[in-house]
This record gives sequence, C-alpha cells and structure tokens, in this order.
Amino acid sequence: MKNIIAKNILSRSFRGAAAIAVAAFAVVHGMAGAAQNDFFPTDFVALEESSLNISTYALQQRLHGSAQVGVQQFQGDVTTNMSAIRISRSFALGEQSQYAIAPVMVLTNADAETTGTIKNIIGTRASGNGDLRLGTAFWFHIDRDNREYALLSAFVSLPTGDYDASQILNIGENRVKTIVALGWMKTLSDRWVLEMSPEVAFFGDNDRYHYVTSKRLSQDTAYALTGSLRYKFTPAWHWYLSTQVNGGGATQLNGSHYKDAPENTRVAIGTLLLVDERNQIQLRYAQDTAIHSGFRNDGELALRWSIYFK
Repeated sequence: MKNIIAKNILSRSFRGAAAIAVAAFAVVHGMAGAAQNDFFPTDFVALEESSLNISTYALQQRLHGSAQVGVQQFQGDVTTNMSAIRISRSFALGEQSQYAIAPVMVLTNADAETTGTIKNIIGTRASGNGDLRLGTAFWFHIDRDNREYALLSAFVSLPTGDYDASQILNIGENRVKTIVALGWMKTLSDRWVLEMSPEVAFFGDNDRYHYVTSKRLSQDTAYALTGSLRYKFTPAWHWYLSTQVNGGGATQLNGSHYKDAPENTRVAIGTLLLVDERNQIQLRYAQDTAIHSGFRNDGELALRWSIYFK
C-alpha cells in the first residue's frame, strides 16, 4: 500500500515539475561560458492543461582568473550571489492533448564582487536586475505512460537589466540574445532516467562595451549539449549527474578578434526531493573541469524550489 501511494505522489509531482528551466545570469553564465539555458532534471515533463508553475532559484558561484588558450592571465575571483523567479503556464493542444505549449517569463537579480588584480580589469562590484527573458516551450511528443517527452523551446533575452558602461563586470548585457533548444527525457528503467538538451544561442551586439573607451562587442553563435542521468533511490528522492559541453561564442571588438571561444566542460551532481504532489526541491553543485578561454567556474551551488498549481 505504501508503494502504491508513493508512486501516485511521484506521478502527480512530476506533472508539477518545471516546464523548462531558463534561469540564466548574464554576469556569470556569459563570462563563464555556460549554456544560456540552465535546465534541471524533470524540466522536460509536460505539465497538465492550464497548470501554473512558479520556480524560485538561489545560486552562489565563484569564477576564477581569466584564461586564454588554457593559460591563466589574471589573478582573482568573481563571487556572485543570484536569485531568480520563473513563471510558466501550460496549455494542451491537439486531439487528446497530444501536444502542449508553455509561455515562460524569467526575472533575475544578482550581486557580484571581485578580488585580486582582476578587479582592476573588469571592475570591483556590480549589482541589480538581470535582463528580462521571455519565451515558450512546445512539446511535440508526450508519452505519459512511458515517461517520455520531447520539446522545442525558443527564448529571447531583452536588454532591460542594470548595465554600467564604465566597467566590464555587469548584471545586464545591453544586447538581445535568442536561444533555441531541444529537450528530451526518457525513462530507461524503474530507477534510471536520461535527459538531454542541445542548444544554439545567437547574440546581438553590445554597442556600449567598456574597454578603455566604449566599443561594439560582437559574439559568434554559441552551442551547448547538456545531459543528465538520474537515479531514483526512492520514488520521492533522486540523485543525478550532469555534464555540459560548450562550443563557439568567440567575441570581437569593433570587428577585430577579442577573446577565443570558452570551449569549456562543466560537470554537476545534484539531488531532488518530491516533497508532495505540488512541491519539489533541488540542490545542485557544479564546476568546470576544462576551459580554453575566459573565467573558470570553480564552484557553483544552486537551490531551486518549484511549486505547481492546477
């Protein structure tokens, strides 16, 4: 009887999981060369018709030095504390609700401080609101019986965040970004779940980038592939390992080469708890294992609480 009750709670809780995670922070993820979409396990589960999902995030991250071609150029750290809220609403489409769509809005706030000689290059501190992110996710494959889902998402990041042209370190980016990604979740067995997400990001120009004097910062298209393997210790308590490979994203100033692509690899370990049929908590630790250019993520701790309303 207990197992039956636990399975029912698990099923309903997964329906209340986040539609798709897009809690990206310009000051950290842009500098550290991470994927623009930061998904968490269970994010690719399609919510039920007219479901509302609200997720809040708290994240602390430390970036170290600045490397070029794998060699550190500057000493120092950038420590950032961030928070975010993401709101999404799901709607069923097609005959027998075979498809689903979910508009999403993300608001962020962050505070970043630097230490060491790097602060003389990028600035000592930045704080404020991040850029507004709007988008939608469309599920073109929903198989609730076998716990398999596939979706396409598209988001735009608007230059609404706090931006100080007198320094490089900023919360807002003063440019438009467009991110297109696929998401796929497949249950491998009673205990194992696999999730994958390839992504492409396109960047507008920042025409007020500080480098002695204001210049135009351009960035090449960036690519990322993120995968997560999850193990269910119990129906309500899971652990997972994730890895992310990033490519592209080299930058130019006024059309001339500025920085190589980060080409970094990131790994993470995390756990999730299905508190009840409406609430889910996740805790995750991540860091870079390799980087070609830019800031190295030396440690990132993220906490997420997701609640579901129907």
